[in-house]
Amino acid sequence: MNFFEDSVEEAFRILFEGASEGIVVVNSEQFIVATNASARAIFGYKPKELEGQHLHALIPSSYHKEHHSHFNGFMKHSQKREMGKGRVLYGVRKDGSQFPVEAGLNPFSLHDHHYVMALVTDITVRKAQEQHIEELNNHLEEKIEERTDSLNKAVKSLQEEVALRKEAERSANEALQKEKELNELKTKFLSLVSHEFKTPISGILTSATLAAKYTKEEHQEKRVKHLNTIKSKVKYLNTIIDDFLSIERLDTGKTNYKITSFPLSKVLNEVIYDAHLHHRS
Repeated sequence: MNFFEDSVEEAFRILFEGASEGIVVVNSEQFIVATNASARAIFGYKPKELEGQHLHALIPSSYHKEHHSHFNGFMKHSQKREMGKGRVLYGVRKDGSQFPVEAGLNPFSLHDHHYVMALVTDITVRKAQEQHIEELNNHLEEKIEERTDSLNKAVKSLQEEVALRKEAERSANEALQKEKELNELKTKFLSLVSHEFKTPISGILTSATLAAKYTKEEHQEKRVKHLNTIKSKVKYLNTIIDDFLSIERLDTGKTNYKITSFPLSKVLNEVIYDAHLHHRS
């Protein structure tokens, strides 16, 4: 039976052939009864080559079973809809190559026969563009991740630098405080040394003055006593000088401590003697 001669007027033939979308009409048994020029161009067939073939000729073999149940379900509901919506559909050309398609299904009846008109669009270019966009998006995401990672590293490095600067500042403040305390200690020490110098020098001067008065031989014992006092005070001055020089050893950390025992009475006697000399003078 010729589909166009029995069922379609000439005007419909012109519209059918001139449609930009590929049109494939199948009967209820899924055999192809009509195709237009766009459909034949999409699938790579010449006129009349597809008519009479099963629809499976345009579907990859791996989808035949799935398509059969899908088509039967569609025929039962007989509603116009987009076939395989939400899924990627594939067609197969005459040369066996596969390509992605979109297919809109339109059921209709003519002379008590049921048909389905499939509007087929080759979306190879669109899919390629979508794939390219997806790759660009993935690349962009990778770039963003790289930039984010780089930024995080820079922030971390900056935080470490800030921490190092704070630590350096803290160390500098501690060193400055220690230096200030050391300078204060030196000042107090020098003040103490200055005071300590005056005491033995005064005693030396007093003893020297008194020793000079004892010129006679019977005064020898008193003269020797004052000379010994002078020697003692000179020795004390040497001790003070040694203490003064020990400041530098304190700065360099080379100080060695020597702990000794001494009678406290000796110190007290020297203090009393010095006081007595000052009183007499």
